[in-house]
Amino acid sequence: MNFAYIAAQSGSVSDDGGSGIKSLSVFGLALKIAFTVFAASLTSLAATRPNIVFILADDLGWKDVGYMGSTFYRTPNIDRLAREGMQFSQAYSPACVCSPSRGAIFSGKNPARTALTTVWDGPGGPDDRLFDRSKDRGGANQFLEAQHRHALPRSEITFAKALADGGYAAGFFGKWHCGEVPGYQPEDFGFQVARGYRLPKAGGNTKGHWAKSYPTNTLANLPALAPDDYLADVLTDEAIGFIRTNKSRPFLVMLSHYLVHLPLQPKPELVAAYDGRLHSDQTNSKYAAMIGSLDNSVGRVMRTLRECGLEENTMVVFVSDNGGHTGVTSNYPLLGGKASPFEAGMRVPLAIRWPARVKGGTTSQQRVVGMDLYPTFLEAAGLPLRPEQHVDGVSLLPVLTTNAKLTARPLVFHFPHYSGSAAPNSVLLEQDWKLIRFYNDAAGRHLLYNLADDPFEQRDLSTAMPEKVRALDELLTRLLADMKAQLPLKNPDFDPNGKKISNRATTLAHAERDRLMFAARVETNSPSRGAK
Repeated sequence: MNFAYIAAQSGSVSDDGGSGIKSLSVFGLALKIAFTVFAASLTSLAATRPNIVFILADDLGWKDVGYMGSTFYRTPNIDRLAREGMQFSQAYSPACVCSPSRGAIFSGKNPARTALTTVWDGPGGPDDRLFDRSKDRGGANQFLEAQHRHALPRSEITFAKALADGGYAAGFFGKWHCGEVPGYQPEDFGFQVARGYRLPKAGGNTKGHWAKSYPTNTLANLPALAPDDYLADVLTDEAIGFIRTNKSRPFLVMLSHYLVHLPLQPKPELVAAYDGRLHSDQTNSKYAAMIGSLDNSVGRVMRTLRECGLEENTMVVFVSDNGGHTGVTSNYPLLGGKASPFEAGMRVPLAIRWPARVKGGTTSQQRVVGMDLYPTFLEAAGLPLRPEQHVDGVSLLPVLTTNAKLTARPLVFHFPHYSGSAAPNSVLLEQDWKLIRFYNDAAGRHLLYNLADDPFEQRDLSTAMPEKVRALDELLTRLLADMKAQLPLKNPDFDPNGKKISNRATTLAHAERDRLMFAARVETNSPSRGAK
């Protein structure tokens, strides 16, 4: 509203011989009209801003839902959400494990940039300082794990804070895992209401999916929790309550499920539905039942939006925090799984539904990553972008609304730690080239794949193309340096003959062993054999 223009026009109608009385009167009327129009415009803006419902699954593999190819798991509600919105066939989580992936989604920054690069075991620590140990420092290996944080730094402005500052009601329900101690919990990062996250005395791990799995009063702000409550249902109840309470204003709801993380604790009545069901490489009925509970949660949320008349202008995002755990599910034909540097470690299902702006039944094959959600939310909400904050993400709004092509960019995945399936590593995706760098190898420490020709990582080209390896490795080094990434530390007690050596060979062997197992299941359980 141009107040100077209004004032000038008001003054021009004065005919009182210079007294200005009539001029002031007209000016006051004009100012009142201006403020009325301005207030109305704010009300209109609030009415057109989308609500945002962000449903984050834990450890759900890229094909653990029907629309991505599962023929065993039943996910009708998730499939409908995807069918009525845009599906992303090449979506990546920011990391191959939970905490760094979540921290990156919240902050818009690569885990290498914040140094929240792994999960940890034991107390979270009093602050966001750098720690030397998470779970396994490295034993007798050539390198020890990199220093890292046990919490998202307090200096980070999350998308929740940005949306709340922009007038959104922000509620969080479920697993946080970006800091377990006071000062590093959801309320400290912009959420006005937060329930169901683990308090320090609960410990840092998912203990189960029934309330009785946790000591009393160790899940935040759920005083009425009964021992036999199923957490997914309770968290969904809380999220639905928040939606109904705030339906007359723009809101952000983050429903961050503990499902489908281990341990396997399904509802018994859902398991029976999978007994005797035709299967292929995915066969675990208990895991399937947990996915069923996750799907039921999605269905309840979508039904609530319809009942409240909010379905049209609510952006619903469904995604997983990292790849599927090969101990309970198959990611075949992709290689690897959770905590590995291969495609199945970071490839996840992603669907975004927003009928007011996004055409249903659409698919994007562009590579996108979890950090992209932050600027997407801000642009969708009509709020200023914060490029200095979400420095590693780009808004997907042009893709969602016009199927625009994103500018090509390299993607970096930095996991300088040990897991049960991988040695410390860094990954670079540059166009269709994928380079994996391992740190516990004096020579031959790379794997090189061309994902356009070899999407399942079956042919390592590192020996045949040393110049390509060298060029990509130099680029990876520059990108990590730009992010001030913490790197593995030389181990003064390195013993080449020690036990539990973990390197390129052991990491690849573990993934190949899983692939052969799941490929054999596919062959054994193929319909032509009549298997059930």
